[in-house]
Amino acid sequence: MKKFFALLVAAILNLSSICAANPTCVLMKFTDDTRFDKIESAASLSDLVMEKLIASKKFNLMETRPLDEDIETKLYNENLRELNYLNTAIETGNFSPLFDGFDERRAQSIAAAQVGQILSPEITSAIGQAHNAEYLIQGTIINLGTGAWWTEDYEALSGAINFATAALASAIPLGDFIGGVDIAKTGIGVQCDVRIIKAATGEIIWNKRVVGVNEQVSLDISFFTIGNRKLDNNLYAKAMNTAAQKIVGALLADMTAGKLFTK
Repeated sequence: MKKFFALLVAAILNLSSICAANPTCVLMKFTDDTRFDKIESAASLSDLVMEKLIASKKFNLMETRPLDEDIETKLYNENLRELNYLNTAIETGNFSPLFDGFDERRAQSIAAAQVGQILSPEITSAIGQAHNAEYLIQGTIINLGTGAWWTEDYEALSGAINFATAALASAIPLGDFIGGVDIAKTGIGVQCDVRIIKAATGEIIWNKRVVGVNEQVSLDISFFTIGNRKLDNNLYAKAMNTAAQKIVGALLADMTAGKLFTK
């Protein structure tokens, strides 16, 4: 029993030290700027990232679920208000209300926001105050599916497969024997921009682009096939999981290196 209580106290102290060392933060529900946003890819990726953030025990999270607050929509509505200022400025000839308080560092959109740029402090601070969080973690899916944007490794592997196919065909006249050989690689990739926003000021203090890919190779030899070329739900789910792992891995790496959440 004493050993149990000793372990419990140690766990509580360890959790307390994590909370003291790292500022408070919340994970926002990600957004999907691709044509596949209707399949709930952003929600799926957000949930996977949250699971891995919690499992790492390195983040001082104020909520255990992604916040379902659409910053993009709020920023869009804010832009509509500014459009009204523009219309008024054109009608009256007075541009002071339009340009007063303008900040050249202001990001044009959350999807394009980079380190040092600022989102609307009114929006971000309200979210931070509502959840007692100093920082917001947010991400945008910018590519989903297949393509050369997967990284150079994908292109190199594709080239290697094509080379191996040609070499195999020339070395062994399989075409005369069993009708030919066809090697193909298929897969699904998820490309995501992740950023951390300082709630009080709306400033982007960290951002990273990650790509999670799940691939499969199939071999067709005349009358039988080894592997699969079909893009199915399992392939998609594994790609999303890989992307989530890379997102949390990037956060942890920069935390360990002292590049993130430094006072």
